[in-house]
Amino acid sequence: MMYFNETSGYVGEEPSLFFDDDRVAEAAAVAQKLRAIAEDSISGVHGVPAHTALNGNGGLEVAAKNLQAYCNELENRLLGKFDAASQKGDLWTMRNCAIILNQFNKGGSVMQRYIASRPMFMDLEVMSKDAHAILGTEEGIAQVDDLMNSLASVYKEIAACVESLFKSYLEDYAEFELTSLNQLHKAKTLELKSCPLADISQSRRNSILHPFSPVSPQRRNSAMHSYAPISVSVVEEFVEWNEEAVTRCKLLTLKEPPGILATNMKAIFTCLLDQVSQYVTEGLERAIEALKEAAALRERFMFNSNTNRKVVSAMAVAAEAASSAGESSFRAFMAAIQSATTNMTMLQRFFNASVSQSLLAQEGAHAACCDAIASAIADAENAALRGLQGSLDTVLAEVERLLAAEQKATDYKLLDESLTPEPTTACSSVITFVTRMAEVTNGALDGLNREAFLIQLGYGLYKSLIQNWKRFAFNPSGGLRLKRDVSEYAAFARRFMTPAVDEKFVLFGMMVNVFIVAPESLPTLMEGMLRDVREEALGLIELRDDYKKAKVANILSSMNT
Repeated sequence: MMYFNETSGYVGEEPSLFFDDDRVAEAAAVAQKLRAIAEDSISGVHGVPAHTALNGNGGLEVAAKNLQAYCNELENRLLGKFDAASQKGDLWTMRNCAIILNQFNKGGSVMQRYIASRPMFMDLEVMSKDAHAILGTEEGIAQVDDLMNSLASVYKEIAACVESLFKSYLEDYAEFELTSLNQLHKAKTLELKSCPLADISQSRRNSILHPFSPVSPQRRNSAMHSYAPISVSVVEEFVEWNEEAVTRCKLLTLKEPPGILATNMKAIFTCLLDQVSQYVTEGLERAIEALKEAAALRERFMFNSNTNRKVVSAMAVAAEAASSAGESSFRAFMAAIQSATTNMTMLQRFFNASVSQSLLAQEGAHAACCDAIASAIADAENAALRGLQGSLDTVLAEVERLLAAEQKATDYKLLDESLTPEPTTACSSVITFVTRMAEVTNGALDGLNREAFLIQLGYGLYKSLIQNWKRFAFNPSGGLRLKRDVSEYAAFARRFMTPAVDEKFVLFGMMVNVFIVAPESLPTLMEGMLRDVREEALGLIELRDDYKKAKVANILSSMNT
C-alpha cells in the first residue's frame, strides 16, 4: 500500500510482484484487494477516517487512485494478450487470460471482447443462418431487429419451460438448498478435523502437561498449540456457497410473490449465520483451551522467592518451556480474535449487499435476521472476553516469573553511590516482554476493547511490581536504582495512553524518595510531597535497610506528637 502512495515517501525496493509477467494472476488479486481496502477505509467501512489514514495528506486517496490506474493498465495488457491469442487460436492462453480478467468487473470486458470477435454474434449472415436452423424458417432473416425479436421469442419459451419444470418444487426449494449447504458444511468440517494440525489425542495432551514427561520443551510447546486456528478463507467458502444459493433463489423465485423470496432468503442466510457463528465461537473456545493448558503447564513450574535455588535451577528449562507455551497461546488467541472479527464483518457485509433488501418484502424478516446477527456477535464477544482475561493472566504470570527469576536482592543494595544507576536486568526483561505482547494486542484489538485491555494490563503490571519490590530492602543507592526502574516502567506505561495508569507510576516514583533521603528528613518528606499518599509511603519506609538501625520508627512517631 505504501508503494502506491506517492505521498508516503516510500524508499524501499519496488515490489517485484507487480512487474513479474509470471505472477500476473497474483498481482491482479493483490492489487484488487489493496484497492478495495483503500476505498473501504476512505469511506469509513473499516472505521478509519480518511483524514487519519496513512498520513495527514490524503495518502489513501492517492494509493486508491494509483491502484486503480495499475489495475486498468493490467486489464488492458491482458485484453491485448487475449486478442492476440484469439487470432492465433491459442485456446490455452485465452483461457488463462480470461481467468485472470474475471477479477476485473467480473469478466465483463473480456466477454465483450470475445463476443465482438465471434461471427455468430456480429455477422448478420451467420446470425440469419443460425436463426434459420433454430426457427426452421425457409429463408434467413434479413433485418437485425427481426432476428433479435425471433431469438428473444425462443429464449422466452425456453425460460417459461424451465419455470414450469421447477414450479412444483418451489414450496420445498429452500429445503433443497439448506440440505446442500449443510452437506457442504459437514464435508468442510470433516476436512478440518482430519487436518494433522488439529489431531491431538487426549493421551498426548496429558503427556504434554506432565511435568516429568520425556517430551522435549520444543515439542511440548509445538504440540500445545496445534489447534486448528480460525481461518478467514474457510468463512469465505461458507459465504461463497451461500452467495450461490442466494443467486439461485432470486432466479427461481423471480416471478413469485416477494414474500416467497423473502422467506427463502431468510432461511438460506440463517443457515450461513449458524455456520459462521458455530465456526467462530468454537475457534475461540479452542484458543481459550490452549490458554488454559498453558496456564496449567505454567503452574507446575511456578516458583517464588522461598523456592530452593537448586530446585529453581533444575526447573529453569521446564519453566522456560512453560513461558514459551504461554506466549504462543497468547499470540494464538489474539490471532483468533482478529480472524473472528474479520469473519463477522464479512458476514455483515454479505448480508447488507446480497440479502438485506430481499427481506423487506416480508414483515419482520429483516429485523429477525438483524437480531440473529447481533446474537451471534454477542456469543463471539462473550467468548472473546473470557479469552482476554486468560490472555491478561498469561502476560502477568510471565511478568511475575521474570521478576522472581531475575530480580536480585543486590540490585537495590549498591555500594558505590557515585555511579549513575542503570535499569536492572529484571526491569529490562519485563519491559521487553510486555512490549512484545502490547504490539500483538494493538494488532488484534481496536477501539474501546484495546483501551480496556491495556488499562487492565497497566494496573496488573503495577501491582506485580509493587509485590516484587516488597521482597527487598533498599539503601540510598538502591533507592536511586529503584527510581531509575520506576522511571523506565513509567515511560513504558505512557505508551498505553491511559492517564490512570500513568498517575500510579508517577506517584510511586515520588514515594521512592523515602529510600533516598536521610532518616531525619523523612518527616519533612512525608508532610510535603507525600502527604496525599502517606499510608502507602509509610509501608515502603519499612523496607529501608537502616529502618531498625536508624530507629526510623521513632523518627516517624515524632511527627504525630
